[in-house]
Amino acid sequence: MYRKWVLFFILAVIMMILVLPVMSAASDVTTIQYAFWGNPASLGVESDIIAEFEKAYPHIKVEPIAVGYNDYHTKLLTLIAGGQAPDVMRLDSFYFADFMRVKALKDITKLVKRDHINVKAYYQAGLVDSMYKGRYYGLPWSTAPYYMVINLKMFKDAGIAVPQNDWKWNDFIKISKALTKGKGIERQYGFADDFQMFHLLPWIWGEGGDIFDKSRTKFTLNNKAAVNRIQQLADLCKQDVFPDPAQFPTAEVLNRWMVNNKVAMRIGSALELISLQNVKDFEFEVLPFPGGSVSASTTIFKSNTVGISASTKKAEAAWTFLKFLRAPGTRGEVLYMQARRMPPTVDNPELWKIFADPTKSPRKIAEVTQVCASKYGHALPLRTGWLEIQGLLNPEIQMVFAGQKSASEAMKEIAPKVNEVMERTEKQ
Repeated sequence: MYRKWVLFFILAVIMMILVLPVMSAASDVTTIQYAFWGNPASLGVESDIIAEFEKAYPHIKVEPIAVGYNDYHTKLLTLIAGGQAPDVMRLDSFYFADFMRVKALKDITKLVKRDHINVKAYYQAGLVDSMYKGRYYGLPWSTAPYYMVINLKMFKDAGIAVPQNDWKWNDFIKISKALTKGKGIERQYGFADDFQMFHLLPWIWGEGGDIFDKSRTKFTLNNKAAVNRIQQLADLCKQDVFPDPAQFPTAEVLNRWMVNNKVAMRIGSALELISLQNVKDFEFEVLPFPGGSVSASTTIFKSNTVGISASTKKAEAAWTFLKFLRAPGTRGEVLYMQARRMPPTVDNPELWKIFADPTKSPRKIAEVTQVCASKYGHALPLRTGWLEIQGLLNPEIQMVFAGQKSASEAMKEIAPKVNEVMERTEKQ
C-alpha cells in the first residue's frame, strides 16, 4: 500500500511538472479586442492581418468585433458607455469629434514618440483626422483625396486637352459646357454628381466660403460666397448643363453613366476608382478639384483613424497591435493594399502599385494624390454633430437643385436648426 502511495505521489509530481509550463504559458497570453466595420461573417483581410500578427506576437491574441457600417459607431458608443470598450477601435473621421467628446480614445502621443513612429511618412493632409489639439489619438487608416475623374475617350473625341493640376472654376465650366451635347437618350454631359452636402464644399472653398467659421461654432453656409456658388451649380442643372442629381441614387449608377460615355467628369473616391479600373478598355485619369477665385486648396482630403480605448487595461498589447496594423512600413499596410481594401495611407509609390494596377488607368493616381496632399488638399471641417448637420442640410440642398427653393432661402431657413445642433452637441 505504501509503495502505491509513493508511486501515486511521483506520478502527481510529474504531471505538475508537465502541466505547469502550459498553464504558465497560457497565463502569459494577453487577449485584446479589435473593433472595426465589416461583414461579421466574412472578415477578409482583417483575418489575415490578425493571423500574421498572432504568429509574430504569440503572447497576444486578438478577438475581432466586426459590425456592419450603418450600426457600427452607435454600437461602439453603447459598448463604451457600458464599460465594455474594445481595446483597439477603428473610427470614421465623421465621428471622431463625437468620440473625443466622450473621451473614448487614449492619447498615444508619448507612445508615438517613444517608439519613433515616422509620422512624416503619412499624408499630412490626412493625419489631422487622427489628432486633437495637437495630440495623437490614433493612427491613420484609409487616407486619400476625392478626385475629379476624367473620361479620356470623351475628352479625346471632343478634341479637348485634359486640364493641368492648377485648373480653375472657369476652366471647369467651359469644359463642362463644351462636352455637354445631344438630345434625349443621346444626351451626354461634361460633369455629373449627386451634389450631396460635402460634395459641394470644394466649390465653396474655392470662393473662400465654408460650412462653419474658423472656430467651427457658427454656421456660415448662408454667407454670400457659399450661397452664390450653390445657386450657380443648381442653375447649371436647371439649364441641363449638368444632369438632374436625383438620377444618381448610388455611386454605381454614376459609374455606369461614365463608362457608357454619357459623363465626362465626376467626383470619385479611391475605392470607386478600383471599380472603374475593372471595366475593360475604359481609360480615365484623375485630377485635383479646380480652384476658385480665392483658393486653390479645394480637394477633399479625408482619413479615418484607428485608436486605443482610453479605458483599456492592456495598453501595451493594444499599442503593439496598433503599430503592426497602422505604423508606416508594417505588414498591415501591405496586406490592406493587396486586398485593395483601402488606398495607401503613406506617400509610397510602391504601395500604390499594389493597390492600383499601374498598367491600367488612372496611371497618375500616386502623383496626383501626392500633389493633392501637398498643395491642393483641404480637410473637411469635422466637429461634433457633423452627421446630424449633414442630415439636415442634404434635403434642403436637394430642394435647391430641384428648383423648389433658392439657395439663399434654403440656407437662411436651415441656419437656426444647424446652429441649435452645434450648440447642443458642443454641450453634451
